[in-house]
Amino acid sequence: MPDSADAANTAPDTSRIQAALTSCTNASSTGLATNKVVHLASGADGANAFLSGPLTLPGGVTLWIDRRITLFASRDPRQYDKTKGTASCGLITASDNGCNALITAAKTSNSAVVGDGTIDGRGGSPLVSSLPNDPALLKRPDGTAMSWWDIGWQANIVMKASQNNPRLIQINNGRNFTLYRITLQNAPKFHVVPSGTDHFVAWGVKIYTPTAAYEAMTNYLGAPYSTLTAKNTDGIDPASSGPITSNPGNPGVLTGDASNILIAYTSIRTGDDNVAIKGGTAPVNGRTYNVTVAHSHFYEGHGMSIGSESAGSDNGAVNASVSAVNGQFPSVSNVNVYDLSLNGPDNGLRIKSDWSRGGLVANIHYTNVCIRTATPTNSLQPQALIFSPYYSPTTNAGLYPNFANITLDGIRIVNASNYTFQGFNSASPILASPDWSAGANGLPDPPVVNPLQIVLNNVVADATPLSITASDAQIALGQGGTTLPLGGAGNGVTVTQTASGAANPPVDCSLAFAPFPVK
Repeated sequence: MPDSADAANTAPDTSRIQAALTSCTNASSTGLATNKVVHLASGADGANAFLSGPLTLPGGVTLWIDRRITLFASRDPRQYDKTKGTASCGLITASDNGCNALITAAKTSNSAVVGDGTIDGRGGSPLVSSLPNDPALLKRPDGTAMSWWDIGWQANIVMKASQNNPRLIQINNGRNFTLYRITLQNAPKFHVVPSGTDHFVAWGVKIYTPTAAYEAMTNYLGAPYSTLTAKNTDGIDPASSGPITSNPGNPGVLTGDASNILIAYTSIRTGDDNVAIKGGTAPVNGRTYNVTVAHSHFYEGHGMSIGSESAGSDNGAVNASVSAVNGQFPSVSNVNVYDLSLNGPDNGLRIKSDWSRGGLVANIHYTNVCIRTATPTNSLQPQALIFSPYYSPTTNAGLYPNFANITLDGIRIVNASNYTFQGFNSASPILASPDWSAGANGLPDPPVVNPLQIVLNNVVADATPLSITASDAQIALGQGGTTLPLGGAGNGVTVTQTASGAANPPVDCSLAFAPFPVK
């Protein structure tokens, strides 16, 4: 869509799309048989685009975007303000909660976004405002308006602050949400966030950001738009949330758990985590469990991640769906990742957290994964495998990371990369650096040591590692072992052989790295 299309009217289709969605509402939100569909289709004259601001997707309603149809997001920050008349979106502040998403489903059951069409967030287009001479519209040095991605770079890289950019699809608590075959691209920020949702499915979804049209353009510093400059454009981020007690349309109390999640047959290329499974920033949040990522291809991005939030524990409540590990109920558990290729990401398989938002991450299984990381540069040092509780310098909140029962079975890394295997140790010299702060909690005495507990079986690196960092780790080798030169004990690291016998052949990655599928 040319930028001139919304120079005068920044969101002309919002009202009629929203009216259609609202009219189809299933009041009970409990039965698929009574669901209704809003179908975005081509017009009689061949018109094939819609331009909208924020939409609310009710329970029991499916939004169907037909093939060759694109739903474009308005680039007007005033459309996304949380409170009309008070500028909060498109700003750089200490927090990032100033925008409504393009599509929000809150406390719903049986909602969906489907079809072979596209949702385009227009993250690289210069912003416009429906408010004349809008003083909140951020400008480039040449006086023209910034884009969403300009704001993201300025906030995250230059100012170390937060970008108030809209997400494409936000699901806030509920049950049974489906994404099917839809293409999502050029999100201003995260593409899809199912928060505190039970039963979420993304099947056959394509996420591609930035698209070629934007990669031919430059940001406000003259750098080309790319997956390196479109900051915080995560693909799919399942996350737990706080508990919900007032919940029309959903029987029972929602604990805030993110549970029973399937991401399958997806293709994701983006400017941050391809997928990030998150477990809450504080114990009051719910847990995240029963997550499957399967039969998928990830491209550029930050890889298949768990974290950085892993503190949610339903305030310690017992959960029948979650098994305790060494007497502790995990924040993130029962994650299965299999038949996955990662082609060109900064990181391959990653678990990350820190002492401001950590907790137990347990029962994580990776099987049949092929990894080809990005080419190293002076500013980019890709990590094929990175398990670290020292994600970012923060203040000690007493929420100490703990990674246990992690299994890698049939993993192949085809190019030279870096590797990190770290458990948490509050006496680590990493935490003594000036960037970290013990804060009011201070350093625990005696020190807290939560070793990384990981099993490597048939983990094959075709090229000599560029580096291996290991500390406070209990590494067990299955009968297939690993070609990584992990060595013996030292720095709190133990390596033990737990099984013997004939090993399976290395995973065959000869056909794994397919090009991004034609849309």
